[in-house]
Amino acid sequence: MIITRKWLEQFLNLKDISNDQISVALNSLGFEVEQTTDFNALNSELLVGYVEESVKVPDTHLKSNKIKINKNKTLDIICGAENIDKDQYVIVAPVGSTISNGLTLTERQIRGHLSQGMVCALNEIGIPTSSLTEFESKNIYNINLDNIDLNSRSTQSAKQFINLDDYIWEVDLTLNRSDCLASFQLLKEIANYFNLEINNLNNNFNNFEKNDSKLTIKVNEDIKDLVKTIAFSEYQLNDLVKLNSKDDIWLKLNNTKTSDSIIENLALKTAIQTAQALIVIDKDKLLKNNNLELKEITREDNSKVLALTVKNELVNIIGLEVEDKFRVDNNTKNIIVLMLNIDTVTMRNQQKTLNTSTIQLQRYIKPINPNLFELANLTFANELEKYNLIQKATQVIEVKKTFINNTRFDVKLQKINDLLGVNLTVEQIKSLFKTLDFNVIVEDDNLTFDIDVNRVDIYSVNDICEEIARLYGYDNIVEQPINFKTIQKTKNIDLKLENKLINYLIGLGFNNTKTYSLENFESTSHWNLFDIKDLITLEKPLSKLRDTYRTNLSKSLIDVAIYNSVNNNKQLKLFEIADIYAFNNFKQRNLVFLTTSNIYQDNLSDNQINADFYYNKSILEAIFKLHNLDLNKLDYQVNNDVIDEIHPFINATIKYDDQLLGFIYRLNPGWEKSKKIDKTIVVEINLDKLNQVSNKQIQIKELSKFQSSKRDFSIELNNDIKYSDVIKKILDGANYITNVEVIDQYIDEKLEQSNKKSLTIQITFNSLDHQLTEQEINDQSQVIINNLNNLNITIR
Repeated sequence: MIITRKWLEQFLNLKDISNDQISVALNSLGFEVEQTTDFNALNSELLVGYVEESVKVPDTHLKSNKIKINKNKTLDIICGAENIDKDQYVIVAPVGSTISNGLTLTERQIRGHLSQGMVCALNEIGIPTSSLTEFESKNIYNINLDNIDLNSRSTQSAKQFINLDDYIWEVDLTLNRSDCLASFQLLKEIANYFNLEINNLNNNFNNFEKNDSKLTIKVNEDIKDLVKTIAFSEYQLNDLVKLNSKDDIWLKLNNTKTSDSIIENLALKTAIQTAQALIVIDKDKLLKNNNLELKEITREDNSKVLALTVKNELVNIIGLEVEDKFRVDNNTKNIIVLMLNIDTVTMRNQQKTLNTSTIQLQRYIKPINPNLFELANLTFANELEKYNLIQKATQVIEVKKTFINNTRFDVKLQKINDLLGVNLTVEQIKSLFKTLDFNVIVEDDNLTFDIDVNRVDIYSVNDICEEIARLYGYDNIVEQPINFKTIQKTKNIDLKLENKLINYLIGLGFNNTKTYSLENFESTSHWNLFDIKDLITLEKPLSKLRDTYRTNLSKSLIDVAIYNSVNNNKQLKLFEIADIYAFNNFKQRNLVFLTTSNIYQDNLSDNQINADFYYNKSILEAIFKLHNLDLNKLDYQVNNDVIDEIHPFINATIKYDDQLLGFIYRLNPGWEKSKKIDKTIVVEINLDKLNQVSNKQIQIKELSKFQSSKRDFSIELNNDIKYSDVIKKILDGANYITNVEVIDQYIDEKLEQSNKKSLTIQITFNSLDHQLTEQEINDQSQVIINNLNNLNITIR
């Protein structure tokens, strides 16, 4: 959401309030200011100019122009824009001025003609190209205002004249504050923070006549439960004029492309201010067809969208512009203004289908007050009245209205103070809601809150308390760290861990598989990954194919995957937990899991994720975390001496403190092809050994209530150096570290030639007793950087 200072100044006296103070206010109120732009600083000097003469330069696309900038001075400027012509007011960058792209204007000779500056297009002086039409991006800007006077001795600044000296805040709204998609809501928040009176907000057009329209709007039965609100009003208009440049620039600063229709532009301005999208239809173009229908239609690409139709002819796809046949134009005299509120999930699906984002769609997809139609109609009327466009305006007809309940809450003062850890009085709390549309009624120590109807995020007394904390200021609440008592207790939890492990894998979509414990002797010996001695072979087996107790689980699970693949079930996620036996009372409990083909596939969107070595590795390390292992002690070693069925390079032996835990590998592509199975990644580990090395001393640790921060470090590491060998040296001396994780590995041709790989390490910082400052985090980051430099490790 974007808010501009010039717009705020229409309603608030900001004389003694700086832009930085407003930024602090927005952040303190729970919004996040993502970016600010000072448009005044982008250009050193811009003047209003009047084109008195415009003559084509022979054999070129250029024009030689005489441009008046005050009573006594005219500039000669060469311009190549196709739309420049005499009798236009334009933006002039004179000689000596510097514009936003860094160009400083000098007096030049162009094709033998003197040029004393430049006539500017908007994208040359800082207006984002995304806010401009293709025509505007290629041509100069024509100023449209009524009070231009260049007959004095002084020049007129274009920056001040059409608000090119504005200051904007790009505000990231939290999920619960979609009401602030209306700039009026942000206006109230800022006014409340600075204790300012809001002026001019109630200078309302009030000459609405009774609406006796014969228009009907039918909702198709299939979607009637999805439509919350339908309302409309009608207007008879005077002769239309062009949108003035101040409104035009304001819309562009709000990342909105304007059109040639002043009605559509003012409808967009209304939507930004109120959060209610308007659908404006030329009434006369309906040709007395008074029966509109809202229904789901199928487009040429077979996608389905909600749309407004008349006699099965498309009028408007909800969220897009009105179809040209029914669209308002400069000759329009009668309009219908339609206001809808539709189920947000449905509209989010519509946005995905349309693959676009418009001012209207941005408001349809968010939960906002469904009954904004009166405010929107009044605001739209005010905007039209500024241009003297209204000949007749009608009241709103409510075709369907959704009523909001639970807008009143009672809460005791003691509950508020206990919950927030403060000691506020009822008068202090009441004063927090000065200009917000909350009505606070105090009766002894009980407070009754009548909620702003636009605040659809407040459902309970706890939400009220959170709102009080936000307005009071989180920084004003004294920090009270939570006290935890730590208890150290040892238990035999192997079975519990195994059950958790099973539930974890099932939750990831793996199928629990049970396979036969007997294999043939040759296969058992060949796949003896754990080098188990004294194999048990049956003296009188029923079949030579089942004569020996297996030495691993991998081969059995791979056979299951092959069988399924042959039967056209290729997308598999399988696991098994079972015991392995040998003579001399040998027993070992193993876990094996594999993924093959696609681990995720969405047929609707045609998105898919293939089986991947690092996906299986991430699952394996999650299992290690469940067993409380220190991942920095893990050692993955490529095994060059593997059986033919295993990929010679994509494999690893997994050790922990030099003790063998298991293996992770991809099957050999040639063998996969011969067995008609897709890419398959297998992991097998010794659960007995895992339980043996796991840290069963479960210690409850105090949780930090403060916000953690993360920093990513990309380093180049020689392939001969193990990550586990250097990570402790890298972190040596750094404090406040709560987690270290490798989040990315990258190898390109240059790195491969130098026997290196690039790792991205993500380090999380936090403290138990205070919120870390940016400086503290930077200091610890510098310690890590110094360690990397001392180890001669390149930082990317």
